[in-house]
Amino acid sequence: MSVARLQRSDDVRRALRRGSRRGGRLVVVHAFDRGDVREARLTAFASRRVGGAVQRNRAKRLLREAARMRAWPSGADVVLVARAAAAASDLASVRSDLDQVVERLFESDTPAVAGTGAA
Repeated sequence: MSVARLQRSDDVRRALRRGSRRGGRLVVVHAFDRGDVREARLTAFASRRVGGAVQRNRAKRLLREAARMRAWPSGADVVLVARAAAAASDLASVRSDLDQVVERLFESDTPAVAGTGAA
């Protein structure tokens, strides 16, 4: 499934506030189910806690690349938040951590992704 960019601040805020959240050592994933069949939308954040601009940009690049390598359920708005250790990690570590977090979030027996599709 292809992934589009999550750009509107209202959509990002909705995913952060009303969506489900799971965290790992390197990344926190917030997800909100829009309730439609359009492609998933994704954005990545790194706060100043991660480090300076170079470290934050590296962490976001790693998150986006790791996210690009996996399939996302249609209709999901996903916000990836880098933890401080992400900037010093390699792509394989970030990808492994992201895969574990997403598996817990989306593929558990009980659906963890909140949302009714009503905006």
